Amino acid sequence: MRKLFLLTVSGLLALALANGGEEWDVDGQQATVTERIHLTIPQRVALHLTEDEWIVDLNNPMPGENGEGCYLVPKGYQGTLHDAIADALAGNFRPIDTYPAIKDLNNNGRIDEGEKGTLICLNKKVLQKFCNNRDGCELDLKVTRTLGGPNYGKGGVVDRADYINQVKFIQFNGADDGDPLELLKVLNGRFPGWLDDLIIEAFWFDGSEVAGTYEFNFLFQLAAL
Repeated sequence: MRKLFLLTVSGLLALALANGGEEWDVDGQQATVTERIHLTIPQRVALHLTEDEWIVDLNNPMPGENGEGCYLVPKGYQGTLHDAIADALAGNFRPIDTYPAIKDLNNNGRIDEGEKGTLICLNKKVLQKFCNNRDGCELDLKVTRTLGGPNYGKGGVVDRADYINQVKFIQFNGADDGDPLELLKVLNGRFPGWLDDLIIEAFWFDGSEVAGTYEFNFLFQLAAL
């Protein structure tokens, strides 16, 4: 009977400890107790896009302001799409609300030099990223054209990750079949909290475009490495 009693007490004590039992100590000078902490942090990646649609209607182009909207790229401009985006953001191009890009911008009754050219339209949004994988993460963009042919001018995206002083540009015209286009890769590092990337999207209607309706899906994908 005594043996059975001791086994019962031992079992109850083990059960109490398993369920977070108490611990105590009594002493004349110093008492100590110990608590064990078990912490589990799951691996997580997450994205938040501050805008999920951009409508570009060249029947009524929105004139550029603060690096968004449409700008006149002067006739004879020799830069690349990336150059044109940078010049528009820097304020080197004049806002315009007509397509094709021609307008008496100084109201003198004639078209002067610099008042005729092509049209570039920009859109800005913020992509917030979270990734706690110790080996790093990669951000890709998959561009898929869902309506219209391949002749829509030139398209590209700039990803500005100021927290690591990195700027990445991709041009997707001719490569809008959903293949991953790398925007950002961080190896052997982590993203401390939600980090903001400035995403700048651009279409440059440089004369190679054909009239029609075009639709695209931009799929941003963040993956742990």
